[in-house]
Amino acid sequence: MKTIQIGNEQYTLEFGFEAAENKNVVQRMFNALSMSYIGKRLDLDGENSKAQVAVAMLDGTADLISDIPYICKDAFYAGLLEHHKDITAEKSKDLMKQYMKEKKLSFKGLYEEIKETMEDDGFFDLTGLTEMIEEMNKAEEIVEKKVPKTPQDHKKKSTSTK
Repeated sequence: MKTIQIGNEQYTLEFGFEAAENKNVVQRMFNALSMSYIGKRLDLDGENSKAQVAVAMLDGTADLISDIPYICKDAFYAGLLEHHKDITAEKSKDLMKQYMKEKKLSFKGLYEEIKETMEDDGFFDLTGLTEMIEEMNKAEEIVEKKVPKTPQDHKKKSTSTK
């Protein structure tokens, strides 16, 4: 929970049950934390060349960066819901803009503030995001261990006489 000052008013951002029930916020935070922006651009059934992986990383990162303002807008609103049920999404957007101007925050800076508050409030545990991402990482490790290595003994050895 974080108390913020906007103009002469104080507002409380808390990422509890109200925020956890906001599908857009949960989905967007999952995409950001799991790096699915990059995964969506890879051929998951085949082999990806280094160039394809590089393009996926650049394009996926660009997708994430372009989504951050929307993540912030939705998350700021969801964070206000716990203590300020009367605030509309439009009013929340106006408050967010004013807060950013007063604090001289970029969207990336606001995103980091929101993410830290979510962590402190246990939002990622409450929604199951922590557990899901851990399971995905474990599954990825298992797949990596099972990938057979190509034998290299068929290659000629270099016998340089220099």
